[in-house]
Amino acid sequence: MKQREICLDILMKTFYEEGYTNLLMRRELKKLPAVQRPFCSELINGVLRNYRLLAYQYEGKAKKISRRNGMILSMAFYERFFLHEKDYAVNNEYVSLGKNEYERSFLNALLRDITVMRMPEGESDEDLSIRYSLPLWLLKLLKKQYPDDYLFIMEKSLKRSKVFYRLNTSKASFEDLKDLSIEKAGEYSFTSPDNLLSTEEYQKGLFYVQDVHSSKITEALDLTEDSLFLDVCAAPGGKFFNALEKVKAENAYANDLYEHRVKLIEEKGKSLGHDGFHTSCIDARKLSSLYDFPFDAILLDAPCSGLGVIGRRPDIKIHITPESLDELTLLQSEILEEVSGMLKEGGVLVYSTCTLNRKENGKQIASFLEKHPEYTLLHEKTILEEDGDNFYLAKLKKV
Repeated sequence: MKQREICLDILMKTFYEEGYTNLLMRRELKKLPAVQRPFCSELINGVLRNYRLLAYQYEGKAKKISRRNGMILSMAFYERFFLHEKDYAVNNEYVSLGKNEYERSFLNALLRDITVMRMPEGESDEDLSIRYSLPLWLLKLLKKQYPDDYLFIMEKSLKRSKVFYRLNTSKASFEDLKDLSIEKAGEYSFTSPDNLLSTEEYQKGLFYVQDVHSSKITEALDLTEDSLFLDVCAAPGGKFFNALEKVKAENAYANDLYEHRVKLIEEKGKSLGHDGFHTSCIDARKLSSLYDFPFDAILLDAPCSGLGVIGRRPDIKIHITPESLDELTLLQSEILEEVSGMLKEGGVLVYSTCTLNRKENGKQIASFLEKHPEYTLLHEKTILEEDGDNFYLAKLKKV
């Protein structure tokens, strides 16, 4: 298959078969030469980020456009209007994706007819939902919950997220990275114009991938070398590895629901130089059945809707529904209830999410505190920054 055929297949499965883009790309792009993969990644994620605006270009141009032909047109318009490819080159590539002569003629006619990108000019919710390619209900939710920041949030969702890395301070200093092109973004965080995942330094475990703001969550735990620490939903492991820079490995426990994700934590932890930490694989709502002792510090980085990371996970916009938000809110409350009994008196529990939905954040914590007078809220914060992920954290103490 040609690269655009593979991209089309991935997008169709994402939109119409509830496929997860990252998993599909990881599997399908292996079929292509390495040099072609960055273009495919840009095309797929670009269409996902701008899907409503791209469909707006051809809406009303024909009585009926099949899902497949609509996706072909969206891909073509992304290349033309966002990647600035020549019209004739785009037409030739995408007309050939038609299944038969009729479809190829149809695609050719529309691609020749539409040569300038349309943009809704108004400021109505409908216009904004097209411009920022968000479901209308989600736009209204953000507008209601963040009346001063919703435009910033929507603009950020259209931008390609930077990849940030964190220095493994237990094994390296920045001097050990002197041969790499890096730009510091915090005390131990940095970014790079290059993909560093194939470098010798990465393979040696001198650094790992982690958002520039994520370490703030671990800092809130007040960890010491002797703290008994539990990371409830630990995968992919970045925050757990932060903790291992402070806590003795034998005092650190990482849990996740999926076995393959637990194995990734174990393998990555060893490559970073950590040995002797504990792992488990169980539904977090049953976690207390594994331990007969309390912890000094617990991190619950809860499963969430991911509204703070749409920039790097644009397929969230395709899969999320109001019903899924309610399901996640219930799951979060059940896990929070389970692990709250596993903390020592005087211990710290940090609840965090990478979403901006207040029902999953502040309202979740307020509801928990009403039921648990033995807990007090030390502080809570929503991170809204130009670079890096948006997220929420609440620091609770058991008194």
